[in-house]
Amino acid sequence: MQRDAYRDELTHVDEHGDVRMVDVGEKAVTQRLALAEGSILMHPETQAMVLEDRAKKGDVLACARVAGIMASKRTSDLIPMCHPLNITKAKIEIEPIAASGSTPAHGWAPAREDGRVGFRVLATCGVTGVTGIEMEALTAASTACLTIYDMCKAADRGMEIVDVRLLRKEGGRSGLWERGDMGAESDDALALDAPDAAIEEPPAPSPLPGGPNTGEPAPAIAFVGYQNSGKTTLVEKVISRLSQRGVRVGSVKHHGHKGFEIDQPGKDSWRHAQAGSRHVGLISPDAYAEYARTKDEVPITDMLTRYTDVDAVIVEGYKAAGLPSIVVARSGIDRMRGRDSFALIDENTLAVACNDVVARDFRTRAVKAARAAAEDADRAFDEAEVELPPFLDINDSAAIASFVYDHLQKMK
Repeated sequence: MQRDAYRDELTHVDEHGDVRMVDVGEKAVTQRLALAEGSILMHPETQAMVLEDRAKKGDVLACARVAGIMASKRTSDLIPMCHPLNITKAKIEIEPIAASGSTPAHGWAPAREDGRVGFRVLATCGVTGVTGIEMEALTAASTACLTIYDMCKAADRGMEIVDVRLLRKEGGRSGLWERGDMGAESDDALALDAPDAAIEEPPAPSPLPGGPNTGEPAPAIAFVGYQNSGKTTLVEKVISRLSQRGVRVGSVKHHGHKGFEIDQPGKDSWRHAQAGSRHVGLISPDAYAEYARTKDEVPITDMLTRYTDVDAVIVEGYKAAGLPSIVVARSGIDRMRGRDSFALIDENTLAVACNDVVARDFRTRAVKAARAAAEDADRAFDEAEVELPPFLDINDSAAIASFVYDHLQKMK
């Protein structure tokens, strides 16, 4: 392997062989940047546990990102001859490593040659100063990997941290250095003020029946519930969880109120609508949107026919549409109108997302209603005949997303 140093002496060792902190007082102030990476390899079930947020210690990746950023700021406390730096940029990106033979979805790292899975950490650090920031980036990547290990070691002590290395550095007397085998994605990670690049999603096969490969509408599941039931928060989390699994998710939300305006006031599309345009279209190289006023509400069934570019559709609302649905009931009662979420359970209900108190109340009421019906029909009552959909913990979005995923696989 060819050396890439521009000097032969070690700057941290003086003429007597003693270690020292390098005097950088006379060096020029420049904008410096460094990108480092590290990977942690693990059992596939451990990777799934992290992605589904089932680790007992909590959100593994969020904790690792914070730990990496904190470590970058404390590098001089750990590495003896490092100068304390006033860091201007610290960013940690963590990508799941795809399984061998699979096409990675957006946000996933490519499969390794050895077929092992886990997570790849990219740490980007920047500073405007007189000394480099490579050690901060390497420390950040290492600490993020170590944090993942700590969060998951109870489930998988055989995890390995590998390939911790510098990918690129900019600035200073030596200028640009770049590892020869680094991935093309590093240019985006190192850009200080670069505009967001257009994301071109690879033509990956759908993990679910239907979707883009068939040209047919994607299967849909609705989350129904009264106002302030927690629908929107839960829907956002489920969409995120499904997306992490590589599912291309579409969504529809029922507005509930008559009329809404397009875009933000002052934007061109808003100005078109204000000027009297009845059908406004927005087209960019990678997206489009339509806005049109109608005499009658567009049926959800008509809307869903347009969703041929995704694997699944999550619908928020549309209680009366007859879609397979999950009832969301944070308290069981719509406090604003006094309506009862128990009444939303019908033959289309797949499950009820609620807490233990609501679940016990609903079970008690179902048994009571069944007993009364048996008495009216003058027949013996058997509690085993009471049928209720499964109850899911409203606070466990990973379990709810898994439930949705399993059901979607059976819908076509």
